[in-house]
Amino acid sequence: MVGESSNDRNDRAIRVAARWYQSHLGESVKVLLITNDRDNKRKAIEEGLNAETVESYVRSLAQPGLLDLVVVPTSGDVSMEDVDDHRPSKKKVIYNEHKPMSEITSGLRCGIYHQGKLRVNRYNPFEAYVGSESIGDEIVIRGRSNMNRAFDGDIVAVELLPQDQWHESKSFIADDDEEEEEDVHLVPNSADDAPRNTNSTQSTVGSSAPSISSRPVGRVMGIIKRNWNSYCGSLQPMPMPAGSGGVAHALFVSKDRRVPKIRIQTRQLENLVNKRIVVAVDSWDVLSRYPSGHYVRTIGDIGDKETETEVVLIENDINTRPFSTQVLACLPPLPWTLSPEDLANPNRQDLRQVRVFSVDPPGCRDIDDALHCTLLPNGNFEVGVHIADVTNFVHPGTPLDEEAAQRGTSVYLVGQRIDMLPKPLTEDVCSLRADVERLAFSVIWEMTPDADVISTRYTKSVIKSCAAMSYVEAQARMDDRSCDNAVVKEGL
Repeated sequence: MVGESSNDRNDRAIRVAARWYQSHLGESVKVLLITNDRDNKRKAIEEGLNAETVESYVRSLAQPGLLDLVVVPTSGDVSMEDVDDHRPSKKKVIYNEHKPMSEITSGLRCGIYHQGKLRVNRYNPFEAYVGSESIGDEIVIRGRSNMNRAFDGDIVAVELLPQDQWHESKSFIADDDEEEEEDVHLVPNSADDAPRNTNSTQSTVGSSAPSISSRPVGRVMGIIKRNWNSYCGSLQPMPMPAGSGGVAHALFVSKDRRVPKIRIQTRQLENLVNKRIVVAVDSWDVLSRYPSGHYVRTIGDIGDKETETEVVLIENDINTRPFSTQVLACLPPLPWTLSPEDLANPNRQDLRQVRVFSVDPPGCRDIDDALHCTLLPNGNFEVGVHIADVTNFVHPGTPLDEEAAQRGTSVYLVGQRIDMLPKPLTEDVCSLRADVERLAFSVIWEMTPDADVISTRYTKSVIKSCAAMSYVEAQARMDDRSCDNAVVKEGL
């Protein structure tokens, strides 16, 4: 159409498509046009179409969690009057601008800046360290101002302060903490939300004369690589009225003391108070004392055992997802039995005739180690330790190998275990159960009765355990000297 912009043309095409779908599908299916363009919405309604904004549609779903994703409209077509900005009218620059990457690169080359990973002190979140290869030492960063919006794990560019500023005094750190609390007028709702005292002696440390530190002290000039993650914690409501649309403002306090408080907006504040939630960081402006973020999801009630357990897993980046079909496809078919190729392998010793046994907690199914002890004709002992040969089934570059490398280890909690490898592998194929032939790695020593090692050898092996005992069973057999069991007489 003459004088029609490309945007108007696209909007008109969308309305035409919506009309066609409504005509084609009939009244049994409702076709809804979703747009944040007020003019497009008005024209759609005038043409007899069903049209809503993103926010109105999400509201109709009655899922408060989705509402927080539309707290701040991303389209310029929606008036920002719908969201109040409660930041102080007198905007004060709190942090220095980060240097552009071109300047950082030049500064690193010239030795003005030093690159390294920033690590925040777990016991004092206002102190951090940057390991620098260029000076061969750790650079100390003291105070939020010198940390300059860097998070734990960020790769940063640091400038050394003049040596006369390498002070040990921490009085300014306490001032930083007090200034943060004063800025937002927070009222703690629980001990978990209370202001964090980074050092019990900070109230008096300001009176002592500062001493020169032997360690270099610096300040962050730029961020080379961010390490923002999702964080677990709880909310501190801010004592200010909710904006239009019911948007409330709150500060998120992470369970990890190294993470600064995060400013968020939410429409479901009453549902999030006294909950453990997950928040993601979006930005950190030089005008804001806190980074800005958004609500991701609710974990559960504060203090609930399952909730706090999940927090521990999330904070330590423990993968709890079920194993994928691609990973499970790498497992050998069950039931697994020893193949002639395994026995014919010249690098694998047949130790099935050796009386091997295992001792584990009651009910253990993933028996990954066993042992034997045999009296030799010369009066010495042959002692062997046998570890399940998992590597025989985890081939390099496979989905199973990559998944195991990503998980790194099995994680044991009080009432839960998160496996590194699928259970069919650990509890069946590789488990050194009694009376079944299994592949193993073995280390075998010849020892004197005084446990002096005479010789040591390592080998891949095939074993057949004669007994899988619990600790109590093993101790009972050792204590019963009248026991005529072969495991006790020959193996113990």
